[in-house]
Amino acid sequence: MKNYLIIIYFILLSNNAFANVDINKCDNLTKKTAKINCLTKLKAKALKEKSSQKSKLIEKKLSELHNKIGETVENTEKSVASTGKKIGNKITETDKGIREKSKKTYNLIKNKFKKKE
Repeated sequence: MKNYLIIIYFILLSNNAFANVDINKCDNLTKKTAKINCLTKLKAKALKEKSSQKSKLIEKKLSELHNKIGETVENTEKSVASTGKKIGNKITETDKGIREKSKKTYNLIKNKFKKKE
């Protein structure tokens, strides 16, 4: 009787360790949001079936996906910042040019009025 209980216990453990969750189901998705949703649902299913090994593998895929998204966000922020600096430099150069030309114009008009007097 004791042997039967031990065998049943091992069968239950092996079923929980190898749940019917297809980890590679979400690999063919191209949209990142759809992929995150799919992986999250798979993880919930794996946790529901008490499969710790598969939930760890799914969590690893989720963290890799989050890291990729983080890297692309960083690259985008850097490019936006550098573009902003370039625009700022152009504005200051343009502003300097306008000020110089307006000074020249002011001096020309000032000199013409002095000559008339």
